[in-house]
Amino acid sequence: MCLATAYLSKGSDESILRDIAHMRFDGERVEMETLFGEEKFVSGRVLEVYFSTSKIILEQHHTLLLKVAPTKAMKPK
Repeated sequence: MCLATAYLSKGSDESILRDIAHMRFDGERVEMETLFGEEKFVSGRVLEVYFSTSKIILEQHHTLLLKVAPTKAMKPK
């Protein structure tokens, strides 16, 4: 199973979240949840997705990066 990894810039080797199983876009916010229920929200947008390497490149609008403790899984609308 190939789960995605998110990065805040194109050339970055440092990920902000691994094992991403679900992403949702809410206006100017990207919401991500791992297979294990960890959630992270980034004020910004998705720049690129590399399906062959499971990489997600994000552009952060503000310095706001929220990390939320694992809760029940996000439900698709």
